[in-house]
Amino acid sequence: MSTQKTPFTRILLAPDPRNPRCTAAASDVQGRLRKAGFATAPVTAAGAVGEEDLLVVLGGDGSLMRTLAALGYPPLAVFGVNFGQVGFLMNGPDAVTDIVAILREGRWRETKLPVLSARAIDAQGEREFLAINDFVLERLGSQTARLDVFIEGVLLNRYSGDGLIVATGTGSTAYTLAAGGPAVHPAVDAMIITPVNPHRPVQFHSLQFPLVLPLGARLEIRVVDRSARAMRLVADGAQTAEPESAVICWSGRKVRLLRTPDFSYVSALVQKVIGS
Repeated sequence: MSTQKTPFTRILLAPDPRNPRCTAAASDVQGRLRKAGFATAPVTAAGAVGEEDLLVVLGGDGSLMRTLAALGYPPLAVFGVNFGQVGFLMNGPDAVTDIVAILREGRWRETKLPVLSARAIDAQGEREFLAINDFVLERLGSQTARLDVFIEGVLLNRYSGDGLIVATGTGSTAYTLAAGGPAVHPAVDAMIITPVNPHRPVQFHSLQFPLVLPLGARLEIRVVDRSARAMRLVADGAQTAEPESAVICWSGRKVRLLRTPDFSYVSALVQKVIGS
């Protein structure tokens, strides 16, 4: 937990505009912060953001990921307040009333979340996309996917099935977990490959189990017979491309996520995923 004087000079507010509770809470937070002497601005007016700035997101996990993507994953700290369903990356709604004390007294824990990069080649050429949760390469039509999967240039599998999920530890409790992958503690820098409905017949030899790799690994996926078996690449829930190939690895960036001092990963896993 940080005990230093707050390093934040300007605070950017990003409420989910689709949720009236978020916009109301943002007005409350802005009033509290300005009364305490903090400068605030809406995220749409941020322009270039500095390393000393703080981004406050009010919404759910999806709101946080959309906001980070819109800002280009800047090197600023992020404090989320949950008004969504699961909110695995967010702090509880009570943080709205405590936010001034949390910031003034440095009462937070910082977790650094790796940002994955996918360099995809499609009809528009080579483009890069970023994600903190996961990339999903999934079939577009009725034909099963055929994918050649390479790790560090070595062919791992000629895969057949519905697609593959490539996740960080952060995203391991989302689609990856639903598809049978492991829940990975965020302190573990890892990249997880999880097959989605792989074909079972032995002649396909499809990858049947999830695979956990070091964060620094280089994964390449090539689409086989793309004209008949088109795929789409989804980054943190947003469709990005219909690639013929993609190279996925760590981008070298990390997002600084701030948690309240009482946050416990195990408790969050029990309350939000396992159930008590």
